[in-house]
Amino acid sequence: MKVYCDTNKGLLRENNEDNYLVDETEDFSLYAVADGMGGHSAGEIASMIALNTIKDCFEETSKEQNFKIPKFINESIQLANIKIREEANKNEEYTGMGTTVTMAVIDLSFKTAYIGNIGDSRTYILKAQEIIQITEDHTYVHELCRQGKISQEEAKTHPKRNVITRAVGSEEAMQTDIFEIELEKNDILLLCSDGLTTHISDEEIFNTVKEYGCEKSVEKLIELANKNGGTDNITLVIVDTN
Repeated sequence: MKVYCDTNKGLLRENNEDNYLVDETEDFSLYAVADGMGGHSAGEIASMIALNTIKDCFEETSKEQNFKIPKFINESIQLANIKIREEANKNEEYTGMGTTVTMAVIDLSFKTAYIGNIGDSRTYILKAQEIIQITEDHTYVHELCRQGKISQEEAKTHPKRNVITRAVGSEEAMQTDIFEIELEKNDILLLCSDGLTTHISDEEIFNTVKEYGCEKSVEKLIELANKNGGTDNITLVIVDTN
């Protein structure tokens, strides 16, 4: 298992509100990307609280004999939600802060990956001939697409394309999407914030990784996202599962 990651504030943002997490043990590997939101650097605080909470939970519970990954994903995100809301209540400048979270936990014994998701940061799996988005965006325009009210092409330029319908810290109670996938030989996982996918199509992501390989693709994809506008922070984690 080899992992390559980086984060970049983009060309237009004054600070970077994204964070990423890599935590690997003998039996399990945890990877996550969080894209914070809120004024006065609150987005950066929210994403950091979320990933620190998830990391602490992972290090505590992954050692247990009956460690259940879906349970861990759900409970760690719920705890992160509580902590973000508590911090926001203490500090008026942090009111309304929140963060997306997309995370992958790999059970190394069975080569199984569990994906957890809140918001519009994404996890993809790259196969030999295709790229598949595992997560589902929690956005206003995705809901319109799902209902058949607008097309995927219209969604790209919709004035409300950045409106998120679900985020960690935004509501007292929320639901985490959890997916289970079996990993096959040569599979690659990609976790990223929307600063990447806003400016690069799935096809371009796939072609870049296949052309340059996992390690060099991190730099190439960030470079391409900035070349195409760089309007947001860009963060990605690429996991070569072999």
